[in-house]
Amino acid sequence: MARVTATIVCRQRWWLKYYLVGVLVMSHLTGREPDSARVMRWIERAIVVELR
Repeated sequence: MARVTATIVCRQRWWLKYYLVGVLVMSHLTGREPDSARVMRWIERAIVVELR
């Protein structure tokens, strides 16, 4: 039986931290909660998973 080794690499896009800071600042300024579905959609776009 052959053995297979795989490496999973998770990276975030460069703009994710700036987006999250912007969401946090706007939430504090307006006193409103961010739309969690919309924020999650952008987070999912920013996380890159590679299988090597």
